[in-house]
Amino acid sequence: MTHITEQQRHRYETYLSSHLDELLRLDPLITELLETWGIPEELQSGLLVAITEAVSNAIIHGNKQDLSKRVHLLLERLPETPWLRVIVEDEGEGFDPTSIPDPTTDERLLAESGRGVFLMRAFADEVNYMKGGRCVELRFRVAK
Repeated sequence: MTHITEQQRHRYETYLSSHLDELLRLDPLITELLETWGIPEELQSGLLVAITEAVSNAIIHGNKQDLSKRVHLLLERLPETPWLRVIVEDEGEGFDPTSIPDPTTDERLLAESGRGVFLMRAFADEVNYMKGGRCVELRFRVAK
């Protein structure tokens, strides 16, 4: 497990390669950050799912697993507010988030993919796309 430094008490920033193995190292890191930041345990799994989906989408759909491209990840526990903010940005061409088909329709229910945006919206309190869809901001209310 990684040791959280004093600088990471409220903010963690990194760049990930566009390889799906990055998701394996992300899980314990995010879990440790959430615990360090005092995020209630009952919220942690939903946060982890949403963040993992955002990074996975950036690697697969944004950067198309091109190892010459990176994914920027920022997690920030906004001091003196009830919010956790996550920014995930890829180096791809972007996309129109309104063009994503609804994964709950009969014809999409058994599809092998296409639930990432739906899951992010389900677990995050706010989902904002920027930079032509290359960047997503997830905001989670983690305190009252």
